[in-house]
Amino acid sequence: MRIYLPHDVWQPGEFAAMLAIGDSWFWYPKNNVLQALIENPQLKPDYANIQMLGYNGAKLEEFVFGQYADDLAHELQPRNRHYYSAILISGAGNDAVDYRLGLFKNCSGANSSDQCINNEAMAALLGKLATALGALIEQVRRAYASDGSQPPIFLHSYDYPIPDGRGFNLAALKITGPWLASAMDDCFVPPDPEIRRDICRHLIDSLHDEFAQIAASTDGIYLIDSRGSLRGPDYRDDWDNELHPSPSGFRRIIAERWIPVLKDRGFAS
Repeated sequence: MRIYLPHDVWQPGEFAAMLAIGDSWFWYPKNNVLQALIENPQLKPDYANIQMLGYNGAKLEEFVFGQYADDLAHELQPRNRHYYSAILISGAGNDAVDYRLGLFKNCSGANSSDQCINNEAMAALLGKLATALGALIEQVRRAYASDGSQPPIFLHSYDYPIPDGRGFNLAALKITGPWLASAMDDCFVPPDPEIRRDICRHLIDSLHDEFAQIAASTDGIYLIDSRGSLRGPDYRDDWDNELHPSPSGFRRIIAERWIPVLKDRGFAS
């Protein structure tokens, strides 16, 4: 079982069978979706080596038009792409924070989450994400068009985070976050925890619905619904910080949500 970083040399006999394109849910150090996936005993051994692209903080559009586009183009060359039996795509969180979660600029007088959510801003966020994700999927599909087969593409949505202001501090990444609480503070969202949690639920549901439309409209694309997985009596057992589950949280998401979908496609037992 091995996760290869960009430009790593594959070990003899340990060729990567999946290409994972994404941001921090794939890259969060030593605790992420991919680590939990390759450690799950139901993932078939033939698919337990994964090639990663992207990085913490990556945005979907950067895989097609930005700093990660060359790495993606390299992996989609004929000599590389024929190894990959599946494509995994993760992204949207950083884009959402950049758009301040689709909120009005001044929510100081709000008494509910509905009074904070700017439908025009949310539509702009979702439109940007759909365009970037569509372009990324199209690039993958075009690369495989002459090969006679298309690998399945797996997308995922997120679970409902708690905007409590917790970031993380790792030597390799310095201090990162918080993300959600800061975006809400910038928009003067009242400190009422219910309002803030409801804003997050609306955002996650909106992202899920947008991805679901993309998956439903194209054969061979599958959306893994992570919502409602992290439901422990103390949310801090499930969440390392505002955006990233704990190791046990990621393991639960993989076991409950990823494995059934992968099993249907022959990647898990």
